[in-house]
Amino acid sequence: MKVKAINSHISNYPNPIEFQPGDKLILGELDAEFEGWIRVETEDKNRGWAPVQYIEPTSRGLIGYAKCDYNACELNIDRGDVLVVLKELNQWYYVQNEEGRFGWVPVQCTSLLEEAH
Repeated sequence: MKVKAINSHISNYPNPIEFQPGDKLILGELDAEFEGWIRVETEDKNRGWAPVQYIEPTSRGLIGYAKCDYNACELNIDRGDVLVVLKELNQWYYVQNEEGRFGWVPVQCTSLLEEAH
């Protein structure tokens, strides 16, 4: 599936979080703007947003463990950019741009491109 950027998006997180299965995470608040995202702190003390589906919370509630690999790198986009959608999750797309770069962008910044038949 391809989408076209209808608005620009600039990441506010120059040092995105990353984790692998089994990594311990400190859980913070849920995102008020995008449902399904939670602020976490990784073992290297980096903080950022992660999908709740990728985290197994513990009974204590403030600690969780990563279920899978994740990299929170957002892709900076300009209006008119064409992107290939690789995954959709919680109102965000994980995409590849025409230069071969990968990252997350908000669905609301894009419009579906019609496929030629």
